[in-house]
Amino acid sequence: MRITKDAEERKSEILDIAQRLFHEKGYVQTTIEDILRESGIARGTLYYHFKSKEDILSAMIDRQIDRLEQEFRCIAEDSALSAVEKLVRVIQLQSHSGMLAEGLHEKENAELHQKSFQRSLLRYTPVLTEIVEQGIESGEFSTPYPKESVELLFCASQLHDPGVFSWPQEERQQKKKAFFWMLEVTLGISPEAKERLYRLAGLSPEQVV
Repeated sequence: MRITKDAEERKSEILDIAQRLFHEKGYVQTTIEDILRESGIARGTLYYHFKSKEDILSAMIDRQIDRLEQEFRCIAEDSALSAVEKLVRVIQLQSHSGMLAEGLHEKENAELHQKSFQRSLLRYTPVLTEIVEQGIESGEFSTPYPKESVELLFCASQLHDPGVFSWPQEERQQKKKAFFWMLEVTLGISPEAKERLYRLAGLSPEQVV
């Protein structure tokens, strides 16, 4: 048991160091030698855990998806929050979790980017659907398709991925308004919950429509 724990700890340390280097230097500019130097381990030790830099990035993505799913779960289970508040917190949390974007958007990692999107969609959908169902029960939402609505909204949110689309500031703001309007319509948000939704998003209904 001790050996397994040590191996997992070492693997986590390598991921921590690689993530910091990817953030500071950029994914392309960071080399395996940089990671070895910063971690102070032998090349064989690193290759015991990871086959390549791309493999490190893939493991990093899986870890981030795990962490976000856990945080989404905590939000979903917080009885002090309304369904609208939970939804906005999840959206805000996801929008601030793009540290790994640069590596994913390299051409050679296109397949990994696609797999990352698929993993995220499959892992997050059950938690977000639970929040929407809570909203239906409380009268905040009204949709016959909670799961499908979540999937469609998640796909639409990818328009805000800065690694894929470099929108000017004004256009980004316009797309933010459109997204929240679509969220309102798709989920059938009640008038009372609608006011709360836009206030939490830093918008007003008048700005959107």
